[in-house]
Amino acid sequence: MSDLMHRLKALAVLQAVLETGSFSQAAQRLFITQSAVSQHVKQLEATLGLLFVRGARQLIPTPLAEGLRPYLSQGFAQLQAGWQQAQGRHDNQVVTITVLPSFASCWLFPRLPSFNRCCPEIELRLSVSDQVQDLTAGALDLAIRFGQGQYPGLVVERLMDDELFPVAAPSLLASQGTPTSPADLADYLLLRDNSPPTMNWPGWLAKAGQGDLAVRYGMMVSDAGQLLGMAQAGLGIALARRSLLGTSLEDGRLTRLFDIGLLSPFAYYLVQRPQSAGRPAVGRFVRWLRQEIRQPGAGCGAS
Repeated sequence: MSDLMHRLKALAVLQAVLETGSFSQAAQRLFITQSAVSQHVKQLEATLGLLFVRGARQLIPTPLAEGLRPYLSQGFAQLQAGWQQAQGRHDNQVVTITVLPSFASCWLFPRLPSFNRCCPEIELRLSVSDQVQDLTAGALDLAIRFGQGQYPGLVVERLMDDELFPVAAPSLLASQGTPTSPADLADYLLLRDNSPPTMNWPGWLAKAGQGDLAVRYGMMVSDAGQLLGMAQAGLGIALARRSLLGTSLEDGRLTRLFDIGLLSPFAYYLVQRPQSAGRPAVGRFVRWLRQEIRQPGAGCGAS
């Protein structure tokens, strides 16, 4: 038996930790103990190297773990699809969705209890991945994508736009002071994700009239949701997407800096296979999704 096959269960545990962002939530999803989750991760780390930076209240994936994320998500999604095909059935009450990790953890997951209450008979199967998956292959019904809306051969609907602005933890502002102008950002560490410059610090600084400002970047992470966790931990000032903030501004976990907002060149789109668009279960999820987006404050990711 190959080492990969020997590690298959541990890799499934790793995927659950990456999707949920914590050992305890991964344990609940997999119906195992938190210590079992920790043991599986430690076994993988003994072979591969450090997978997570563990803090008091924050679990941050290392670049090694982030590199594995798309392969795990796509691999287990394909295994699930193959298993269903082997069983020779397609449950009309199942809706399969692919979604970005940041949108899933910060926007979709907090709202899913509402969907479960209104449609308890429908099972959602989520593939959470940064990697764009092929809907035409037939294993997935729909996707929520962050892009420019160019998805040939698929049914495309614009869901919502997004805006970016700086945020910081109150603890950081208490210790280092609050910047009073964009030029003051040169005195702080700036956190960033791997978004293109047009929707990252260079784009926002240019709009604020500080395109030539010499800034210091403290950390970069591939997931925009994890970026907010780093900001809440007081590691630096982050350029946040409004859609992912949830209630973190209202409850004081983060503070918005300045009134200058940068409209994102990307928007959220609902993308469906034409074959799936007519399925009643898919239609019910889509109607629920539209309703959630129309709710007051939905653009801020309010739950």
